[in-house]
Amino acid sequence: MKPQNMKKIIAAAAAVVMCAMLAACGGDSGSAGNASTSAETTSAAADVSETEADTETEAEVENGTVEGVTDSANPLQPLADAATSVGEWPALMEVTDPQMLSDFFLLDAKNENYRNMIVLQCPMSATMTELIIIETSDTDAAVSDLEARRQKAIEQDAFYPNDVDLANASIVGTEGDYAYFILAWDAAEAEKALAEAVKNL
Repeated sequence: MKPQNMKKIIAAAAAVVMCAMLAACGGDSGSAGNASTSAETTSAAADVSETEADTETEAEVENGTVEGVTDSANPLQPLADAATSVGEWPALMEVTDPQMLSDFFLLDAKNENYRNMIVLQCPMSATMTELIIIETSDTDAAVSDLEARRQKAIEQDAFYPNDVDLANASIVGTEGDYAYFILAWDAAEAEKALAEAVKNL
């Protein structure tokens, strides 16, 4: 039920209750009590409408129909979890905005060569950490894209001394149909865990 319809129902219920109360009781006697009863009835009608709206919203969320709500997880998340299961990692956030992917990571979200892609980044600028995994039909082309991202990380994005060290030690590689870029303190260990996870698919 749309918010506009709920407001109309609540307003209509309040008007009906008010008219009924005024018609049934005349004069000033008991007017305070009538107003109280009317308010309680209106409140009850509002509660019912809100309950109905909440129920419908819950159903919409379950069906994935609410705008901005999705019930599908990135299919590459298990591989990312495997890579980040070793060593020390800060909290990572998945980047999905096409403009951000293009401008900052130099990756085209609509690239037909990418069957699936996950880009994870630490949202805190003081901790430069990234993990990119691309499932691809052309690993060489994907590696070329990731090498460009690595070069930009080294030349432009690394500001702090630790970031410079991490960027220079970052890894671009492949395993099976997957190309990856790992920029983290434990990049080498993460690469081993990722390769093992791909082999176990």
